[in-house]
Amino acid sequence: MSKQVNYSLDMSNTWEDLYAHVDLEDVDIGPGDSVKLHQVPVDLPYGQKRQVKGKASYFKASALKRWFITTFSRFEITMLYEVSFSSTRFSKQRARELSLQKKS
Repeated sequence: MSKQVNYSLDMSNTWEDLYAHVDLEDVDIGPGDSVKLHQVPVDLPYGQKRQVKGKASYFKASALKRWFITTFSRFEITMLYEVSFSSTRFSKQRARELSLQKKS
């Protein structure tokens, strides 16, 4: 079941900024909820900023979907944990090779 709400869309495509922010009026978005904006300008030429107001369809997630997304999304965040400060990977085998080269 969808609900019609008003939205305000702020877009920018400039040297300093590249973004599109949507503010929905009187709606609290939760996990699993979806929003479909109607009559949104698809193309924003370089160097311009634009604000658009219009209608959007808001779909509330079911309790089961909300629970599933809340529970299992915690595992998805682990994909962001890999951090490296070098351009190459440094393995234990490579560390042994380097230490043997220093001894020679």
